[in-house]
Amino acid sequence: MRIHPIAIVPFLLALAVLMAALIMAVYTTWSQMYLVIGIAAAAVLVTFATLFQYSKSSYEAKQVPLENFSIWADVGEPAAELRRLNFGDTGAAVRIAAADLGSLSANAELLGARISMLLGKEGFDELRQERLHQSLKNLASSVNAIIEKLRAANKFPAETVTLLEQCASQSDRIANKLFEFERGKSEVVRIYVEPLRRAAEKLSRDFRLASANLASFTLGTPAKETSA
Repeated sequence: MRIHPIAIVPFLLALAVLMAALIMAVYTTWSQMYLVIGIAAAAVLVTFATLFQYSKSSYEAKQVPLENFSIWADVGEPAAELRRLNFGDTGAAVRIAAADLGSLSANAELLGARISMLLGKEGFDELRQERLHQSLKNLASSVNAIIEKLRAANKFPAETVTLLEQCASQSDRIANKLFEFERGKSEVVRIYVEPLRRAAEKLSRDFRLASANLASFTLGTPAKETSA
């Protein structure tokens, strides 16, 4: 447990009073000694109260449910399987891309739900004004619309790559807003927001990887490596 410097003050005072009580015991009456001991006991109580107060926020921070990425759909590198297909295997490519994009859409919805849970908590008023949960809901809807177009056409419409890049840009904006929001905030607020910001950044990377792999398939060229 980290002890705030302010909490050391009553602790040192309590020690000083106790030492004074022991010294004065030789030179004072019993009634005077009891008074000094009472003051020392009060200082000790103040010390424990102060330590509890300054350790409370640290304890609360440990109780914050950190982002558990095991509940997020792990799609690895989205649309990476397209590299193994020939240009003529469009039907299989569409099914693979639709499945991976469906997972990314679910992750966007989950991220939005997690942000929505913060809106009623103290210290997150500014986050409500950003309406990031609504932005993520719109993002998920955009991805689902792309999936529907793929399945309906059973091929990749020309605008698909551009739409995925737009989804990546949307995720970038959300991550940037989360980054700006957590700056200068308390430890507890940062513990809540930090994993959500990382999730938004991961969404952006995944959309760009999906876009690159899809573009590679449609052009019949190897996809460039994208750093994670």
